[in-house]
Amino acid sequence: MKFFLVTFLILVLQGSNVSAGWFSPDNYWECLLKKMQHVQSDTIAEEVVNACKQQHPFHERIFVEKKRSWFGPKTASACVLKYGKHVQTELGARYIQSACYKLYPENDD
Repeated sequence: MKFFLVTFLILVLQGSNVSAGWFSPDNYWECLLKKMQHVQSDTIAEEVVNACKQQHPFHERIFVEKKRSWFGPKTASACVLKYGKHVQTELGARYIQSACYKLYPENDD
């Protein structure tokens, strides 16, 4: 019986917006950070951008609240250093920088 209950809960959560942000990015900018971390060519960086645009509508690219993270980066520059250190393309690094400055405050006020 427990197995069926757990299975049911998993199916319900996967099919609803309740799980948004738990296992997948909430918005376009988080999608870029997640998928752009190990990009090694501009061609792949462009494909990542297109995939994130398809997953997230235009309003999710414009209206985003700044994050106040407890465990992750606290500022935009800390975010760039964390997510951009393995990127080997200028285009990928610029998208990560843009995402970080969209998602995180510029300083630790």
